[in-house]
Formats: sequence, structure tokens, C-alpha cells
Amino acid sequence: MLLVVLSTDPRMVLCVEVVAGGATHPGGNIVVRPSETVLFRHGILFDAVKKRSGLHVRMYESYRGADAHAILDALDKEYHLDTPWFTPARWLEGHGVDF
Repeated sequence: MLLVVLSTDPRMVLCVEVVAGGATHPGGNIVVRPSETVLFRHGILFDAVKKRSGLHVRMYESYRGADAHAILDALDKEYHLDTPWFTPARWLEGHGVDF
């Protein structure tokens, strides 16, 4: 699985993609299964995922086992809030955003 993250400030998770087959295509491209993509309507604050998972989640890293499950669980909890992250109220909740 791949997390698609925008490198904005603060960073935002747009979706989770499922990698197809052997992950890469000749030429270095990652092939995904569009029918299995999970889009986050409001986006999810990357720092909220880090805080909820209890991990120091980093961009461009691979996670397996318990760490991957913790990240997916954090995404699921944020997703079910169904609240836009790009609001002062969400920032004031203390989701790890530094001002």
C-alpha cells in the first residue's frame, strides 16, 4: 500500500493506493489498482496520523507488520471523524502541528 501525501505545510494524506503485482513497472513507475484506491474526502492531516499511530512516521519510508497496522488504524480513525483538517479548530485540537 502507498500513502499519497501532499508536501504542503502542514502535510496532508490524500489517499491510500494498493500496489499491483510486483510494485514497479519497467521504467521505475509504481503500478496501482485504481479500483481499490481509498480517497479521503477531506484529506487527513499527516501529523494527526503520526500522533494517533504513536510512531514517528516519515515520508519515503516503508512500514510492515504492527507499524503498518498502527498507521492504517490511525488513518481509519481520522477518516471516520469526517471533518476537514484544514480548519483552525482541528489545529487547536493539538494534532502535532507546530505554529
